[in-house]
Amino acid sequence: MQLPGLADLTPLGQGGFATVYRARQVQLNRDVAVKIDNRVLQTDRDRRRFLREAHAAARLSGHPHVVAVHAADITPQGTPYLVMELCTGGSLSDLVRREGPLPAERVRQLGVQLADALAAAHAEGVLHRDIKPGNILIDRYGTAKLADFGLAALLDAEGGSTVTRDALSPSYAPPEAFAMAQPTPAADVYALAATLYDLLAGKPPRPVPWPIESFDHLGEVLRSPVPVVAGVPRDLHETLVRALTPDIAYRTPSAAQLRDELKGQSRDELRVSPVPEPVPRQQVAWPQNGPAPQVSGPRAESVQGPRQKASGKKPWAVVVGAAVVAAVVAVGAWWWVSKDTNTTAAGAKPGGTSGQKSVEPPPRLKACDTGYCVAEPTCYHGINSVGGKASTARRAADCSIPHFWEAFAGGWLSGAVPQVDNEELVKAPEVKGVCTADAMKANTRPTVDTTNWEITAIAFTEGDRGYFHCFAKDPELGETTTSAFGS
Repeated sequence: MQLPGLADLTPLGQGGFATVYRARQVQLNRDVAVKIDNRVLQTDRDRRRFLREAHAAARLSGHPHVVAVHAADITPQGTPYLVMELCTGGSLSDLVRREGPLPAERVRQLGVQLADALAAAHAEGVLHRDIKPGNILIDRYGTAKLADFGLAALLDAEGGSTVTRDALSPSYAPPEAFAMAQPTPAADVYALAATLYDLLAGKPPRPVPWPIESFDHLGEVLRSPVPVVAGVPRDLHETLVRALTPDIAYRTPSAAQLRDELKGQSRDELRVSPVPEPVPRQQVAWPQNGPAPQVSGPRAESVQGPRQKASGKKPWAVVVGAAVVAAVVAVGAWWWVSKDTNTTAAGAKPGGTSGQKSVEPPPRLKACDTGYCVAEPTCYHGINSVGGKASTARRAADCSIPHFWEAFAGGWLSGAVPQVDNEELVKAPEVKGVCTADAMKANTRPTVDTTNWEITAIAFTEGDRGYFHCFAKDPELGETTTSAFGS
């Protein structure tokens, strides 16, 4: 194996999708780890997605509990690879195998460190998707670090939804993953909590038999109570149980909150909900449509199980479908586009000035130097346009979910939402002065180049008022799982 700038590649280990090598980085004369994926990226879109996600992972490299990514590229054969920091202490899985379960306070400390790393990743719009003891490495100084950021995009590269032995670690995956729901930050929270429990008990909280016999059996396992581990403080146990709640609506919502709970902050300070009772059986139903999970690899055994009838029950996890992008140009409504107005609602300006009424920012926006900019990463699926009606766009639950458009700014409309498409809306005087390239650049993360991004606008309704978000996207990228805007 020959790769630019690397020498003396020696295999360290091999998994279902990748091989890890030890190598010497010639220019700096240092040892590194090189992870080469076995899958070939067939399209330019998939290659761009991998490189962009790898770049996002590299931005996390400054965190003390994330394995540093030094470089990313694609081999002449079309397989992607990462050049990473070499961690010589093995993994937490190796540690537990050698020493047995770890003391509670050590696990608490590890949890605080790793949850902080995960919170930093989620703030950058990056998901891990496969947290488990084997993916947490120990460097030569004894520091635990999350590994494998940057390879998440490969799980979706070919657009498949089949659950495989290597793409899903069953005993650490949240229940919604088995229903093939889109990954979310809450899924990472569940996996981290399952990992911390494993460090305490020497086994996962809900060991999943794999391959599964049926969905009924799997549902019983994933709804089972989390056993108490002898000697573990009650507050630590309850913190992990909240993060391991099967129902995502009741689960610890963020890695940052999990970190703070592990630190021992009071539940009153954090406004933590009580631990819910196990989800009643009648509230759980598997998706009626779509393929059942399958296992690939040496055994390649099918795990097709009986499907439950819907019977009006709510699904356990909503499988997010791909957004449909339409491009139908609206006609008419030129009176609205040509209106001579460039003010916010009721003539007020963001934050208010002397003699002017202050107004609250529109949803998901905040006052900033350019008017109103996004308060946090806000992303949308495709835009739908129908002649004679206002264009619409469905917001992604999180920017780590594949999306086309990202909001960077916006503002209040002076009236109701006009019945024009996005191409006409962005030309309106009170919109075009806000959705500008300068405003986009001012709100772009320092490590992202949005110079050639497309800009448009979509209007929404809040109570009896209309507002708009300025949208932008990379015209060459297609869907992405990272975010360029928002703090």
